[in-house]
This record gives sequence, structure tokens and C-alpha cells, in this order.
Amino acid sequence: MTERAAALKHDLGKYVAWQSANFDDEAWEGPLTDALLDALQADILRTRTHDAAEQPAWEVWAAHTHDLPQPWSEPELHTVEAAVAVLHAHEAGLRTADRDAVAAARPEIRSAQGQIRAALRDLHRRLLRGG
Repeated sequence: MTERAAALKHDLGKYVAWQSANFDDEAWEGPLTDALLDALQADILRTRTHDAAEQPAWEVWAAHTHDLPQPWSEPELHTVEAAVAVLHAHEAGLRTADRDAVAAARPEIRSAQGQIRAALRDLHRRLLRGG
């Protein structure tokens, strides 16, 4: 499971907020800028590019977890699953660049991205320590 956690941390945790994590609070709270919209679309809809195919965050998650026995024994995986579902719920707005929908969803999206990153970081660290 440690190797799987490392892969998830890299493929999902790192790239689900790769560009958007660099924006300051003003970008997340003020008028939605083209730059933040582009970054969110890239981070969430194109989280991973593999063999010239773009995978959104939920497909990256599914690719890494589809064969794990459930229920998961690692609580962090439940956190990530819920956060990925939040991102997936905003797929339509992101795909169509619905500025009003994305602007309204920014707090929820940012929180989900943070939860994914933190949970996968914590899971990987815990497994490395043997816990």
C-alpha cells in the first residue's frame, strides 16, 4: 500500500492543484480571472496526461483505487474519495467554462483540492513510518 499511496500522492495529490495552488486569496475570492479558470480546468480536468490521453482527477483516482478491497482500512482514502466527488460534481461548469458556476464553486473546489493533497501526504507519511 505504501507504493500505491506514493503514486496517488504524485499523480493526484501533486497535480490536482498544480497551477491553482499558486494563486493568492484575492484570486479565489474576487472576480474570477481567466488565469484561475484556466488553471482549475488544467488541474482538475487534465490532472494526468498519460499516453497522450488527458485524465481528470476522478479518473486518476479510479485508476489507482479500482482494485483495492473495500471498505478501505485507511481513513485518508475516504477523505480523498469525498473530495474527488466534490471536484467531479463541478465537472460540467469546468468543462463549459461556466464562469458563474465556477466562481460560486471556488471555495468548495479549493477546499477539496487541499483535502486531497493533505490526506494523501498524511497517508504516505503514515505508511512510511509503518503505521
